Amino acid sequence: MKDFVDIKSRILIQTKLNDFTSKKGMFLLWGKSGSGKSILLNEFAKKHNLIKISKLFNDRKEFESLIKKQVNNKPILLDEVGMYEESLLESVRIHSDEFAFVLSSHKMLKLFKKEHFQTRFVASCELKSLDKIELKDYIFKKHNLFFYEKEFRFLRKIYQGNLRNIDKTLQSFKDINGFYKESKSTLYKLRLSAIEQGLL
Repeated sequence: MKDFVDIKSRILIQTKLNDFTSKKGMFLLWGKSGSGKSILLNEFAKKHNLIKISKLFNDRKEFESLIKKQVNNKPILLDEVGMYEESLLESVRIHSDEFAFVLSSHKMLKLFKKEHFQTRFVASCELKSLDKIELKDYIFKKHNLFFYEKEFRFLRKIYQGNLRNIDKTLQSFKDINGFYKESKSTLYKLRLSAIEQGLL
């Protein structure tokens, strides 16, 4: 099962990321938990041989030390920046005159709305919930499954903008489906899968 799924809205963001590799400044990728930020970053890092930094820095000095080690102009990927201290984010902003930073956050931070930050952002992309067509596409491409409308409505209810809910439910569904085969309805097996994952 592949992580990155080429659905329209995500491909558009991926294209913008690819265009950012030769620029300086900051690129913000934001969206609620489970929207697919880390998967997009991982795919971007893999394609361009970059390192994604998920650790939290102890202080500004530790971050500055990392910056000094950058010997090329490749983008620096910083995940979960919503947990950074403001002083550290200020350091990122200052260094964005020399380097390219891709920042990932669960939300649009208030600090990012201030003018001195806004002028440093080359792009800002929100990963919104998938629409009905995209969610069907995601389920088919990632899990090789197709559901009828009644079953799909249930999955949309489980989804709630979090793709992890879909992935966990359908992984359980595959196991449960193999056990029950045709003795239970698909909707019954989906409900059982969601209960198993603590989503009902």
